[in-house]
Amino acid sequence: MCKACWEVIKCPGKVLCCCCECACNMLMGFICSAVVLLVVIGLIVYFTVYYNKDSGGSDDGQKMAEQLIKQAPQNFRDLFKPLN
Repeated sequence: MCKACWEVIKCPGKVLCCCCECACNMLMGFICSAVVLLVVIGLIVYFTVYYNKDSGGSDDGQKMAEQLIKQAPQNFRDLFKPLN
């Protein structure tokens, strides 16, 4: 009879421990995902804004942007063109 009472007391403890472990794993997953996302965004900003700032002028960037704008519609047209 004493063992039955012990099992009743021990069961909620196991459930609580399992839920806390699951919650901690999920929280750490969210935190790590946010850190990785911030690092990727930071690298994108760094390489687009600061990396080539001294090597050329604003003309190079402007020419590259104009070329990209001219080529983008054709690239999207080719991407969504049905394959026959």
